[in-house]
Amino acid sequence: MTTTAILLAAGHGTRLGQDKPTFELNGESLVRRHVRQARAAHVDHFVIVANPANTQAVYEQARPAVGDVPLTVVLQEGPDAHAAALTGLRRLSADCEQVFVSGITDIVPDTAYEQVAAALPGGGIAIASAVLERTFTGGMLGFHPGSTTDLACIIERPEGGCPPGHLVNIWVHHISGRQHIERITELTAHHRDYEDAVNDALAAGTPGTAVVLPWWEAIKDPASVQRAYLLLDPPAAPAA
Repeated sequence: MTTTAILLAAGHGTRLGQDKPTFELNGESLVRRHVRQARAAHVDHFVIVANPANTQAVYEQARPAVGDVPLTVVLQEGPDAHAAALTGLRRLSADCEQVFVSGITDIVPDTAYEQVAAALPGGGIAIASAVLERTFTGGMLGFHPGSTTDLACIIERPEGGCPPGHLVNIWVHHISGRQHIERITELTAHHRDYEDAVNDALAAGTPGTAVVLPWWEAIKDPASVQRAYLLLDPPAAPAA
C-alpha cells in the first residue's frame, strides 16, 4: 500500500515576481516545506507537477528532502491547477490507497498533513481549512445543514469573494481508499476540473470532512509573504 503526495508546483509566480516553488520562507523553499510536512504524515512516494522552466530546480529542491522514498517530477499537462491535479492523479501507482493533492503555495502548520490524514480513517475526502479573516478570491467549503465539518461541496470563486468567517478551501486534500481515488481521477478527466470532480463524488455519497487549522496563508504576492512571516514559528521578518 502506497501513500502518495501530489504537489502542484507549476505556478510561474507572476504576481510574486519569482518562481513560487523555489521561493524561500525562513530559509526553506515552498516545495521543500511541503515535502517535509508530507513525510511527517508517512508519505512514501512523491509526484511533483512542475513547469518547463522550473523542473530541474524543483527536483534539486525536493530530492534531499524526500529521503529514500521515490520521487517523480513531471511536466503539467494542461493550462491550470485542475490539469496539474489530473497530471498527478494519472501517475499514481496501482497500489496507492491514500493520496494528498496539495498546492505548494498554501502555507499551513507543520502538523496539517498528519491532521488531514487522520480525519477519515474509514476512507473519503478530507480537506484542510481555516476561518477566513478577510475576503478571499479563491474557494470556500460548503457543508450539510447543521454541520460545520460534514463536507457537502467546494464553492469556487463565489461572486464577491469568500467572506470573512467562512472556511476556506486549502489545497491540502487527502483522498483515502482506492475506490475514491479512482472515481475522482475519472471524474477529473471527465470534467477537466478537479473541484467539480470532488463535488460530484461528495454528492454521490463519498464521505467528506473539513479539518480546521489554526492558521493558513496563500502565497500569491509580496503582501501575502509578509503575512506568512508573521504566522511562522518562530516569526522572522525577511532581510531588508
